[in-house]
Amino acid sequence: MSSPDQIRNTTYNYAETPVFFLCGLASGPARARSRLSVKSQYRRIDRISHRSIRLLAFAVIALCSVAPGATSSPASAQRVDQASVPLIVEGNRPFIEITFRKTDGSTRKARFLIDTGGGGFLIAEPLARELGLKWGKTTHEEGSEFGAVTSQPDVSIGNLPLTLNPERIAVVIGTDNILPHAAPGRAEGMVPGHVLAKYHVVFDYPKATFTIARPNVLSPAGTELPMLVSKRSGFPRTEITVSGSTYGVLLDTGASFTMVSEVLLKAWGTQHAEWPRHTGAFGEATMLGGQTLETMFVPGAQWGSNKIAEFGVVSQHEGTFERYMSGMMAAPIIGSLGGNVLKYFRVEVDYAHEKLYLTQTGG
Repeated sequence: MSSPDQIRNTTYNYAETPVFFLCGLASGPARARSRLSVKSQYRRIDRISHRSIRLLAFAVIALCSVAPGATSSPASAQRVDQASVPLIVEGNRPFIEITFRKTDGSTRKARFLIDTGGGGFLIAEPLARELGLKWGKTTHEEGSEFGAVTSQPDVSIGNLPLTLNPERIAVVIGTDNILPHAAPGRAEGMVPGHVLAKYHVVFDYPKATFTIARPNVLSPAGTELPMLVSKRSGFPRTEITVSGSTYGVLLDTGASFTMVSEVLLKAWGTQHAEWPRHTGAFGEATMLGGQTLETMFVPGAQWGSNKIAEFGVVSQHEGTFERYMSGMMAAPIIGSLGGNVLKYFRVEVDYAHEKLYLTQTGG
C-alpha cells in the first residue's frame, strides 16, 4: 500500500492520455481504464459525478482542430467589464440565470450550472430549439446524445456578453436537465471551465452572489493562494493539507462532493482506522451521481491559512485523477475539491494571474 507521501510525490506519464481529453472537451473526473484503446475510451469513459453529460465525450469537435483564438461574442454588445447575479446553491452545486437573445430580439433566461471542472458549454435540447439553434450530426456516449452546434448563441451573464468558442458548444439531446438523476434541482445547461478561464470570477457562496469580470477589473479580496490553470482546459488547481501531507486537487464547483483516488482513501484508512468509512455513497455524497466506491469523513484539513472542519470525501477508481484528470491539469492532482467544502467560502478565481482568493465564513 502506498503511503500518502508516496502518492503526493508520484509523477505520471501523460503522453498516453487521449488527445480528446487534453483538448478540454472532456471534464473531470472521467472514469477511464488505462489499457483501453482510444476508441474504446470514447465509448466507455463516463463522468463520475456528472454522468456522461459533463464528460461531453463526442469527437465531432475535431479534436482541437480549431485555433485557440477561434472564439466569438455578440458583435453588437456594448463594452461591459463586469456583472453580478444571484448565486443559487442547490445540492452543493452553484447555479445562475444567464440570458440568451433570440433571433427576434427577445430574451430568454435559463438556469445554468457554473462548473470550473466542466469541459463544454452545454445546452439542453428544448432550450436550444426555443433559441433557434441548429446542430449537425449527433454522437452517442454512455446513453446520452450530443449535437455540435452550427449556429452561434448570443448569451450574457447580467449585461456581460460571454465569449464562446463555437467548436466547444454542444446540445444535449433528449433532456431538459443536464444534471445527474441523483442531484436535486434542474439546469438547462452548463458554463464550463474554459469559458470561465477568460474572466475573473467570484463564487460568494455565503452571500449568494456570482460575479464575473474581464481580467484586471476587480480588486481581489481574501487570502491569496497560488492556483495553476491549464491553458487547454481552463481547469484550476489548488492544494489542501490533510494529516501533514499536501495534495493537489481540481477546484471543482460542479461536483457536489469532494473526491479522491481510491489509493489515497485506502492509505488514509490504513493510517487512520478511526476515520468513519462507508461503502458506496453516504449522506450528502448521494447527490454526486455516478459511481462511488467509498465515503470517508476526514477530521479536518488546511486550505492555505484556512482550517476546514470535518468533511466527507468519496473515492474513485485509481487512475481517474492520477492519470486522466492530471493530463488535463497544469500539474498532477489526486482528487477534486467539491461543493461540500466550497459552500463555506467566498471563492475568488483570478485566472489571468493564476491566483485564488479565499474568505471563510463557516465550516
